[in-house]
Amino acid sequence: MFKFFRSYLILLVALAAPASGETLRLYIDADYSISRHGAEAIELGVTTALSEVGSRAGGFDLEVLPRDHRANSKRSLATMRNYLRDPKGLAVIGGVHSPPYLTNKRFINENGVLLLLPWSAAGPITRADDGVENWIYRLSVDDTKAGPFLVARALSHAHCARTALLLVDTGWGRANKGTMSTAFETAQAQEPYVFMFPSSIGAASARTLVQSIARVSPDCVIMLASAAEGALLLNELHKELPSTKVISHWGILAADFEDRIAPATLSNMDLEVLQTCGLEQERQKAPALKRALDLASDAQSPFHSLSDIPASTGFVHGYDLTRLLLAAIEQSAQASDWAALSIQQRRAAVRLALTRLEAPVDGILKTYAEPFAPYSPAYRDAHEALGLGDLCMASFDETGRLVLVDHSPLGHL
Repeated sequence: MFKFFRSYLILLVALAAPASGETLRLYIDADYSISRHGAEAIELGVTTALSEVGSRAGGFDLEVLPRDHRANSKRSLATMRNYLRDPKGLAVIGGVHSPPYLTNKRFINENGVLLLLPWSAAGPITRADDGVENWIYRLSVDDTKAGPFLVARALSHAHCARTALLLVDTGWGRANKGTMSTAFETAQAQEPYVFMFPSSIGAASARTLVQSIARVSPDCVIMLASAAEGALLLNELHKELPSTKVISHWGILAADFEDRIAPATLSNMDLEVLQTCGLEQERQKAPALKRALDLASDAQSPFHSLSDIPASTGFVHGYDLTRLLLAAIEQSAQASDWAALSIQQRRAAVRLALTRLEAPVDGILKTYAEPFAPYSPAYRDAHEALGLGDLCMASFDETGRLVLVDHSPLGHL
């Protein structure tokens, strides 16, 4: 279904754009295989934002090129190399997974890959190594904030005295282990029990792992997992610890989680999932969200709410981030003769404009006033468009749709 929407929007964009003029390309480097929902939601957000402007900015047509890295860092690197060789390749928009960008971060920054991240949450991605220019910008959850947020959720809202961390054993999971452990220390709370699992965990191993968790009798489990792993582990948690509260990172929502989870697990478990506050904007009937949903809709299958879009945070972030990119393209094109610039100079000009946007940009989540700034080791959040106040929690209602729990920034917990 999503492929139809994507093709439909790309067709609309192509029809709206003038036939003449130079074309620039936006690569989408994402996992269209395992985390298909997340990749397609991001792409839908990008193409929706482009459709508002006829897929033109700065006097140039803009073309979207989806590329499937299949959650493989080497395939992602190959896309980066192709982009660098492409005389029309302006920017790369990332996908769900953090490991491709953690693994390739030095290559990205040293070679000037203009990378925009609407999902990948691992904290180190947007923090450049000393002496290296930073070309990576994020409008998404930042785990340096999300980890403490989830810990505070367990301690202050759920009043958990004994907490277990259930984390995938990847760079993403290990980075969160550090930030969460520090958050427990800062709160002077009991040290959490830490359980790591491989990303390829099977049913028997999941059962054994959950039985080990049950032996420490936690009040809360904070989980970081993909959709497949998360569903497997939650089904086992429901059997062994049915009354334990589970506070999950949003990684479970990037694929077919609802198809993998047992209905009894979803309806009976006390499960909350991290989100940015798109559902809060929906509750407030934000005009920008309604406009974006209307534009993304197909006549046969309209989107009435964010819950109609699988992995809807990808749509929200893809839309907002593309609007920031469009503003940067317009600003940099007005400041110089783009027709005379090489593609490397155009990438650099857009990068500079992103850190110095002169006018606020309206998005779904909020109006962005100077969302990015020049990066320095002293200002490590410079390439983060969202912060702690943009985090919310959601749960599943009786129909399996995500609903807002509340809006509780860490400072209000």
